[in-house]
Amino acid sequence: MSNSCGNEAVEVLRSAQDDSSESRPSSIAVTIYFYFRLLLKGLVVLVPLTLLCIFVVDEPLARLVHEHGAPLQPFFDAVMTIADGIGDFMRESAGLGVPLPWLLLLVLFGVARFRRWPHCTIWLVVLLTMVGSEVVGNWLKLYFNRPRPLAILTYQMPNADFWQPVGRFDAFPSGHTAWVAGLLLPLALRFPKVRPWLLACIGLVAMGRVGLEVHWLSDVVASVCLALVLTCGIEMATWWLRPKGTFSGAPSVPAAA
Repeated sequence: MSNSCGNEAVEVLRSAQDDSSESRPSSIAVTIYFYFRLLLKGLVVLVPLTLLCIFVVDEPLARLVHEHGAPLQPFFDAVMTIADGIGDFMRESAGLGVPLPWLLLLVLFGVARFRRWPHCTIWLVVLLTMVGSEVVGNWLKLYFNRPRPLAILTYQMPNADFWQPVGRFDAFPSGHTAWVAGLLLPLALRFPKVRPWLLACIGLVAMGRVGLEVHWLSDVVASVCLALVLTCGIEMATWWLRPKGTFSGAPSVPAAA
């Protein structure tokens, strides 16, 4: 009787191990499909929206803000002061050659990976998305060479066209919006409970850049699109780094996302 029970127990353990090994690749596939689908949906919405803003919305909205937006500027100044303070902290090197918060994110990833936390890769994704959004955004600024709204509204430049033949400009995309979205968007997608607050923070920074007349609406929409592309790409590229046996499929994101 005891031998029969022992054999049954061994068979159950072997079956559980087989199920675990089979669930890992299927979970990876589900997650990659989720982020790939989210990426496609985001591009389908944000790319046409950016083009619509460039050709239809940007200049009328900028003129409206220029004429009637003064009462909101103190509020947006306060928002940007907070954002700039966080940005300065995230770039603080403390004499190490590399920003200290970057090293802290790497340490958090290593510790969480060692302790087999299912979401351990979030720290690595946040770091890569934040830095990537800022680096790629700065390169795009140099490439597109688009004037900022005030340069047009104060008649320093005749138009808001891209690739200006004279002068050096850096409107498109918005650097502030890009790095804030790169920092918060991965967290918003992973953790539904804080998602509304994090998305609201991104929205506040984006509105602040438009409200302070330093960016066109298309600049901030393009920055969010950039952060989304990097977030989805890096999530798909790093999912395999999660500890074996902790895969639970795609993050909980509403179907409309």
